[in-house]
Amino acid sequence: MIGTSIGNYRIQRLIGEGGMGKVYLAEHPGIGRQAAVKVLTPTDAGDPQIVSRFITEARAANAIRHPNIVDIYDSGVLPSGTPYIVMEFLDGETLKDALARGPLPLEDAIDWGCQVAEALAAAHAHDVVHRDLKPENLFLVADARRLGKKQIKVLDFGIAKLQRQTIDQVHKTRTGALLGTPLYMSPEQCMSHKDIDTRTDIYSFGVILYEMVAGRRPFDSDGVYAVISMHINEPPVSPATFRPDLPRDLEAIILQALAKAPADRQESMAVLHSRLELARGNPAASSEALARAHHERLRPVPLTPAQQSALPELKTLGDTAVSKQVTSKTGAVRGPARLRLALAGAVVALLVGVYAFGPLGTKPAAPRPGGTPPPVAPAPATLALAPAPAAPLPIEIGLDSVPTGASVFVDDVLVGTTPTTFKAAKRGEPVEFTFRTQGFEAEKIRAMPAQGLSISAKFSTPVAAKPAAPAKRKRNSTSTSPGGPSTDIQTER
Repeated sequence: MIGTSIGNYRIQRLIGEGGMGKVYLAEHPGIGRQAAVKVLTPTDAGDPQIVSRFITEARAANAIRHPNIVDIYDSGVLPSGTPYIVMEFLDGETLKDALARGPLPLEDAIDWGCQVAEALAAAHAHDVVHRDLKPENLFLVADARRLGKKQIKVLDFGIAKLQRQTIDQVHKTRTGALLGTPLYMSPEQCMSHKDIDTRTDIYSFGVILYEMVAGRRPFDSDGVYAVISMHINEPPVSPATFRPDLPRDLEAIILQALAKAPADRQESMAVLHSRLELARGNPAASSEALARAHHERLRPVPLTPAQQSALPELKTLGDTAVSKQVTSKTGAVRGPARLRLALAGAVVALLVGVYAFGPLGTKPAAPRPGGTPPPVAPAPATLALAPAPAAPLPIEIGLDSVPTGASVFVDDVLVGTTPTTFKAAKRGEPVEFTFRTQGFEAEKIRAMPAQGLSISAKFSTPVAAKPAAPAKRKRNSTSTSPGGPSTDIQTER
């Protein structure tokens, strides 16, 4: 390969070799731009499943286009039939290499964690689930925008799941092989669940965060199936056990990401990113991350031509401005379609009113005896319709706490876990919020709703120790300590 040309790039030297192929340093002769060229081995090029994974990597990374995700320049097939990818050349080291030197400074751990979370939030917004997050797939390079800082690049979307693409399938390298690296796999991956979604990346990212601050993984063993059993059954030891200076809010973020049930983890990678930004004292970036998450939830879902043709047409009374419904993830009619529906309804109501009650809002006079028509009132020059007063919109109040993760109640009804928003506040009516978190007395805050209002509760009063109960008469009893569920792990043969 060395000395040959692939596309517009000339191969210079071999810089790496992995299970799926080789990576070469190449240069564009005309402009001197360097690139990395990944080429499948001839053996793997004959395996349709590996070729599919290779194509997935190129498509997934190209679909996202984020500064913290390796950039793809080109892809194609050599005359020999071997696929290749031309991508951004990275000069640095993997996060695995950095972690080999021990736990990271907290400033670096949070900074790098924020970058990874932002990249993965962008991937999830494009319906791309990585499914193979590990320190080897996170590359550190010098940050051109911040002197002395590092920029992280997420690599290897080889087993990513493109949820809206025709190539959406579960790839397997070999019969019975697990997808992902067991040390960083989520419980649902370990149990080979079919419905793997974005929350599997949250768990794997939680393992990486744990390792960055504690200098060790939450679950480790020499045996693959022992590690898998730990992921499924055993709760993680708090990372603060190995890092006493770990802030409580960062500890809470990591432990929530490592929840066994996907529903108990952060709502999304964007929410996790927001909380990390808050943990490093950057509330502006935290709010921006939540705003992006909110925007993505309302993002219209692209429809296929078949779906478009199946939607009913919406027309105005004049048979003009024909449009299709545009559905969001909540199924609501949005944008111009909603406006046209409202206008059509207003016009119909107007015509019915004029027909039934006359132009001035009174019933037409009955015909006079003898057939003499009643006098015709002069038509008004214009007919002005006063818009109906719109119902006042609920006011959103931002809710947060120190530490985060507190449950917030209004009238004993849970409204969310901090950081969150309360969206049902009415103007002029005070609201009392009760913040509760384990180990502290509840904090109550009463506020008058106002646009842009943000409330933060700071827990400072630990729960007082209860007095010891009086001794009771002893009696024979038998106690049983609960045991974790056992899990049979099977592989295809």
